[in-house]
Amino acid sequence: MIRNAPAGRSVAAALLLAACASVPPPTAELAAAERGIREAEARQPRGAAQQALAEARLRLATAREASARGRQAEALVAAREAEAAAAHAAAEARRAALEEEVESKAVRNAELRRRLLVQGG
Repeated sequence: MIRNAPAGRSVAAALLLAACASVPPPTAELAAAERGIREAEARQPRGAAQQALAEARLRLATAREASARGRQAEALVAAREAEAAAAHAAAEARRAALEEEVESKAVRNAELRRRLLVQGG
């Protein structure tokens, strides 16, 4: 049993702060998240992709703020979440673009079939 509980809490708090201080700034992760966001933006996201991109931007802002406050472990997690959200946004934008392409080709094929039937009939 600990007789001096406040002293024990102080030691635990000091250890926690030391652990947080030993984490370096997530420079590479922040850069990766920024790259991912730029790549997603280049795909001109709409709908769900736009929402994922907004989430990526929010997570990146959170990461930057945490890093500026010296909370590097928190910044690292947020930067990785930002990168993942940006990748999701890019993938969703690509999926939507491919879906539009398929629909466009289906319409074109239907038109060609119609023309063939008119000419053949």
